Amino acid sequence: MCPVMMASPTLVLLAVGAPVLAGLASMVLPGRRTLARPLVAAAGPVLALVLLAVHLQRHGLSTDGTPTDALAWVPSLHLDVSFLVDGLGTFFALLIAGVGVLVVLYSRAFFGPDDTALARFLPTLGFFTTAMLGIVLADHLLLTVLFWEMTSISSFLLIGWDRDDPEAGRRALQAFATTGLGGLSLLGGVLLLGGTTDLWRWSEVIGGAATLDPSGAVAASFALMFAGAAAKSAQWPLHDWLPGAMRAPTPVSAYLHSATMVKAGVFLVGRMLPVFGVLAAWVPLVTAIGTTTMVLGAVLALRQHDLKRIFAYTTVSQLGLLVAAYGMGGATTGHGDPAIDWDLTQIANHALYKAPLFLVAGALGVLAGAKRLPDLFGLWQRSRGGTRASLVVLLLAGYALAGGPGTLSFVAKELFFDSVRHATDGRPALALVGAAGVVAAACNVAIFVRLATTIFGLGPGLQPDGAPSAPVSGGPTTDHWSILLWLPAALLVALQYVGGLLPPVWNAAARPLEVNRHAEAFADGLPWPWEPFLHPGLPLLLSAMAIVGGTALGLSPRLRGERADPHGSLWPATYRGILRGGHRAFHTVQTGHLRLYLTVVFGALLLGIGWAAWVDPDMLRPPDSMSPLESPTGLLLGAVVCSTAIALPLVEERVVRVLVLGASGFAVVGLYILYQAPDLALTQLMFEIISVILFLLVLRLLPPLDRRPQVRVLPRLALASVVGLSIGWMTLLAGHAAEQRADDTPTLGTFFEDHSLEGSVITNGRSGEGRNIVNVILVDFRGFDTLGEITVLATAALGVWSMLPSRRWRRDDPVPAVTTEDGP
Repeated sequence: MCPVMMASPTLVLLAVGAPVLAGLASMVLPGRRTLARPLVAAAGPVLALVLLAVHLQRHGLSTDGTPTDALAWVPSLHLDVSFLVDGLGTFFALLIAGVGVLVVLYSRAFFGPDDTALARFLPTLGFFTTAMLGIVLADHLLLTVLFWEMTSISSFLLIGWDRDDPEAGRRALQAFATTGLGGLSLLGGVLLLGGTTDLWRWSEVIGGAATLDPSGAVAASFALMFAGAAAKSAQWPLHDWLPGAMRAPTPVSAYLHSATMVKAGVFLVGRMLPVFGVLAAWVPLVTAIGTTTMVLGAVLALRQHDLKRIFAYTTVSQLGLLVAAYGMGGATTGHGDPAIDWDLTQIANHALYKAPLFLVAGALGVLAGAKRLPDLFGLWQRSRGGTRASLVVLLLAGYALAGGPGTLSFVAKELFFDSVRHATDGRPALALVGAAGVVAAACNVAIFVRLATTIFGLGPGLQPDGAPSAPVSGGPTTDHWSILLWLPAALLVALQYVGGLLPPVWNAAARPLEVNRHAEAFADGLPWPWEPFLHPGLPLLLSAMAIVGGTALGLSPRLRGERADPHGSLWPATYRGILRGGHRAFHTVQTGHLRLYLTVVFGALLLGIGWAAWVDPDMLRPPDSMSPLESPTGLLLGAVVCSTAIALPLVEERVVRVLVLGASGFAVVGLYILYQAPDLALTQLMFEIISVILFLLVLRLLPPLDRRPQVRVLPRLALASVVGLSIGWMTLLAGHAAEQRADDTPTLGTFFEDHSLEGSVITNGRSGEGRNIVNVILVDFRGFDTLGEITVLATAALGVWSMLPSRRWRRDDPVPAVTTEDGP
């Protein structure tokens, strides 16, 4: 690869956008294009891989945190487009795009020749892929948040893809709410971190991690960002949305659980490790959450019978293991190195057996109608063709799930246990993580044992309640795409055994991307499959304990019944609480009484002014140059305005109210004339004359006055007085501050005067091209504001006109008879 340099972001930007563009292109294909649609959609992630490879060939891998150049987007909000193509981001991008190609092809076989389904599904999948690529490659923090929210939206559409299934809609809403709230937490953490440190790019944050204050705002930003990552990666107690997402089609489940959305939180934790790993809260918080999730997911997976739910809970468990591994990365070994090794290999290990498990689970549902583990009992003897090939892939992936020798999973498990061994040198309490890892691994082994014995129809397998099923054919033979029901899974699971049996091949591909390589045992790369047995240690002992214990548990009759997740009631209860609480809050606040609304608004205003006065007591002191008797005429007119405003709500007759209101307005006209604003005085005079006439004309159309009981006057009078005095005092202070400014202080009025007729450098030579400054301000400088005012007035006029009875109606309506005591 070439030396690292500041590279253009064009190729990476195209790679990120390629999947969604290809998905949109597949949607607009005319007619039934069941062959062209998946090929066009698959071209998106393929093109992403090619463009990313070209970028790496030209500019190399960013090993020192050097990002690409930035494309200016919203610089004022610290939101520009630049990318960090380092080992972590590149690994995830390759994983997302590579698995994405296979999932697109698998979806054609899964949906069959249903062109409508493909036309709706593939663009959404492309949108999801682009969002994930953006997360892992973005350099700007806010750009990461933007793509983060795009994954929440696209996953909502994918999980609720079946519009005829109400449960799918509910689960999609649960996933969207959980991950959406996590996204808000992430946004808060990013804003707090950026506002505190003025670092808005991952490359800057990582480079300046040593200078960050490990307390206060930085610690709070870490907590908020980790909460967002935990919600996305289904960490306890927010994990229930992930098994619920199984209502999505199998291609979504395979993609979401193996390479994309749930890995976004793990990616974020890995990205945060160099920044926040030194915080005192990192190791206890991250490790505790990950360990709890790991054990809980493994135990619940053992108590499920639905295939997709089994694999979903094992995903929850593995995500907990990965988060715990990054948590231990904050601890140090005896040599001062982070206690984490080959973390990207451990993440790839999970994807390379979890995606095949889901893909084959969907294939067996299509080929054999088997969706639950008991449905597989004796299926090996009753199947042939594609069904038997799917079972072979299922067993190979299940063996990798169990972490058997010869697989990449076995080596990854050794890496995890070796990290635990090193982390316990300075933190003995982390030995609990190793014990939890043994329990989780034993549950995975037990699941594989039950899976194998059930498929071959052996005694320890789970038998169906009904009669044995009839022989199963090889599935649909009329569609030549049906081979893709199991072939993508076979290709992925084959990499498990390449990494386990041929480690030099894996080392050559993965080692350039790995950043965390510290242990001496793995300094030269992953070992050959026989080396752990030639040099046994604590990791091999823990692996042996998990295999023996899991085998015994899988063959035993214990823990075989289905068990619901006790956390499954949290979301329904929360949802009902939100609806009920929102209903009560709405009807408490939205009473329909203007009096309450004004009281709340004025109360909030007074609180704000009071807080400002408490912070700056000088606000309560009169200005030094204030002269109350400077203008007796102004004081007299102001007294008229105030007295008429106070009298307005006190008088009861409507005509008197109109006259009092007019008196207040005409007094304002006098103030405008007194302070040399004749244009405003003329406008106000015309408005007052017209409004008084209109009010008097409309009064005869109104119904009689409703003599309602009088409300309490004193509280309203007190609030109105305090608000009036506060606003008057703030206006006085504002006017005094305006008078005290220096003569050379730039003001908005000066700007309007200077640019009303001629432009300047500030406006790029543009001006209002008018000599009447007021007209230029209204039409040019405040054009949209004036347009909005006109629109509001026009809308209000139409509303008033619609409420007034028309003359035709008044003529046609019969005059009601007047009845007196003596008769009509």
